[in-house]
Amino acid sequence: MKNRFMTLLVLHLILVAGVAGSSSTVASDPLPSWNAGPAKRAIFEFVVQVSSEGSPTFVPPSQRIAVFDGDGTLWCEAPVPFQAAFVIDEIKRRAVREPALAVDPMVQAALDGEIGKLLDGKHHNGLLRILALTHTGLTTDEFDRCVNRWADSASHPRFKRPYLELTYQPMQELLGYLRSHQFECFIVSSGEADFTRVWVERIFGIPPQNVVGSIGQVKYALREGKPVLIKTPDHLLVDDEEGKPVGIHQFIGRRPIACFGNSDGDQAMLEYTTIGNPLNSFGLIVHHTDAEREYAYDESTPASGKLTTALEMASTRGWTVVDIKRDWSEVWSNHESLQAAEESRRLFGRWLAEDIGRRGVLDRAQSTLEIGPDGSVSGSTSVNRYRGQAIIDGNAISFGPLIATRRAGPPAMMDQESRFTEAFSQVTGFRMGENGLLYLTDGNGNDILRFSKIAD
Repeated sequence: MKNRFMTLLVLHLILVAGVAGSSSTVASDPLPSWNAGPAKRAIFEFVVQVSSEGSPTFVPPSQRIAVFDGDGTLWCEAPVPFQAAFVIDEIKRRAVREPALAVDPMVQAALDGEIGKLLDGKHHNGLLRILALTHTGLTTDEFDRCVNRWADSASHPRFKRPYLELTYQPMQELLGYLRSHQFECFIVSSGEADFTRVWVERIFGIPPQNVVGSIGQVKYALREGKPVLIKTPDHLLVDDEEGKPVGIHQFIGRRPIACFGNSDGDQAMLEYTTIGNPLNSFGLIVHHTDAEREYAYDESTPASGKLTTALEMASTRGWTVVDIKRDWSEVWSNHESLQAAEESRRLFGRWLAEDIGRRGVLDRAQSTLEIGPDGSVSGSTSVNRYRGQAIIDGNAISFGPLIATRRAGPPAMMDQESRFTEAFSQVTGFRMGENGLLYLTDGNGNDILRFSKIAD
């Protein structure tokens, strides 16, 4: 059993090394923006170890929990974290028509650009103060609209790009790679959960329920006969440093086996994940070393993200340290890659065939397709069950050979089965309709299969 696993591991690493060095097959590398080296190799080795049946360190999918810090790990945190930029912009907007706000010393600090005052204290107390002043009394829906308005209009002072474009392409790829191996990924951030939940699903594919962050108290009320939740100035949990393992326990309920951070604020989460864990575990620290493409800091930071003790402990604890300048061939996600990733994610799930080759389908015979994040496909032809593999690259998709059972059925259903399976061999692309339908197309762009989503 152990020899079989080692063979799988060696073959996997040879394959990855081969595709990483070949421009014609680079799309096969799940981490193309990671340069070859110890960090990339460590990621591959860990994932193979925990996801290969027969491995002595195999972990069942239900226990493959990965947690990611947000600021500085998944997206830029300099010169200030995204939420600090949002709050400062919001206070400037409101101070024009609400001059009484400027009486508060923390508001004045924000207006004067004294960011250090806002981020002082164990839990960035000045920032929390401004959040309370500006958002107490808003419903959660009103707050969501406020964040979206900012995200659609604000841009980074140095890079002159929307903040939501300043996410790290290598970490986007890492999230996709983990999900393709049945990891459930969570963001565990010191930022306010309400703020982060507004936009992370469309940027990272992480749903709101998988965001653990600092939690503010809300209260229930009826407004104009409709139920609403109203934000208050009180905090239930500040999700930073020792608060992160607490938040993981309270909101996830499982100990992670993989943890990704970038600062001393993530050290407790890294320790909780990797020290004494009965399951094989992995810790990774993103070290900001590239002043030209991004920022370079560790002990002395632009605003947050100090990295000293966690970095010192990395070798002792066996944590992988990523040097951005050395290990990442690209830093920023581009808009097209984000759109393509979002489009691909919409493929995943269960689909019901509504039309095959423009000849319709039988009402009583259901032909289905299920696509997983790892490209696995399965379903029913209407008579038989099948499974196989798809290759997805942007809006291109192709299906490998399908393995099916061999039961016989009525002639009309067997005819539909034949048309259904034959259509897969012609598929080269896909598009999502505005009506939520999935269209699989041939090389000329013709629709040859149309599906509707099956509700989970």
